[in-house]
Amino acid sequence: MPTRGRKGAHHAVAGLEAADLAAHRTAFGEPLIASYRDVTVATHPPNSSGIVGLEILRIMERFAPPDPASLAAGRGAGPDWTHAAIEAAKLALADRDAFLTDPDAEQVPDDAILSDAHIADLAASIDPLRARASAPSRLPRGGGTVFLGVVDRDGNAVSLIESNYMGFGSGVVDAATGIAYQNRGSFFSLDPARANRLAPRKRTLHTLMPAVLLRGGLPWVIVGSMGGDAQPQIHAQVVAALVDGGLAPEAAVSMPRWFVDPEAHLEPPRVVRVEPRVGRETVDGLRARGHVVDVTEPFASLLGHCHVIELVDGGPAVGGTLAAATDPRSEGLPAAW
Repeated sequence: MPTRGRKGAHHAVAGLEAADLAAHRTAFGEPLIASYRDVTVATHPPNSSGIVGLEILRIMERFAPPDPASLAAGRGAGPDWTHAAIEAAKLALADRDAFLTDPDAEQVPDDAILSDAHIADLAASIDPLRARASAPSRLPRGGGTVFLGVVDRDGNAVSLIESNYMGFGSGVVDAATGIAYQNRGSFFSLDPARANRLAPRKRTLHTLMPAVLLRGGLPWVIVGSMGGDAQPQIHAQVVAALVDGGLAPEAAVSMPRWFVDPEAHLEPPRVVRVEPRVGRETVDGLRARGHVVDVTEPFASLLGHCHVIELVDGGPAVGGTLAAATDPRSEGLPAAW
């Protein structure tokens, strides 16, 4: 459809056609699954960053659990666990940049990334006393994500994330249909050697990772977070709080939080954004290990949002109940009817 530019020239702007919508096929894939302690974690497979969250958890399973006293006191996981988890996140993000893309276009080595041998090598490479230099990133920063979790009285559970990236996406609306274009395509690489290189009819990698935790093969916790690259890091912290700390949903999502972040587009993730509520011991401990630490405001929204529903004693379908909490950093709200 033609549009008129500022100087009167006509520019062709490609719009959606009926054939584009007719050709669309929704993908129904198998979840990506890994264990953490005695819990099964199921999340979205590639091209999502679910594999990044699982990789962080699998690495952290090889370290001592967070300090339970620190978790119970609301100070987070303590300096030792936090340092190791930051290092695990750097390693997992580097694997994401190297391998994650549309599996319909190129094979993503899920099994190799989550294999015992690879996880053991990564865990062994973490120096408990020193931060490593982050690998260069080839992906932009930012996000614009909404999470929805639902459990009904019959025990059916949904963990859902939607995103058009960066608020209103591209800011371009198709005049014929009113459909707004997202801009996740900015994650594509123009380097032909990259797995996530730009190509026709290809999906880019993205940061979304809705998840379900299962115990005994049954849903136990519905969990999802928002925050771009922070999502898999938030996921690991909340799962550790629930599993290792035995915290209730409200305490788990309210726990002081951190994530390692690039300072600008395509820079290495090297700045650790951390809430002051972790306490001076953790902040000083991270700095002593060589981390660049940016102390945020308490409950800063930039540290992402995470929401949780727990099926207590199996949930209402088997005589139990539900417990739900939304992140105090967000405008979310748990509701029941």
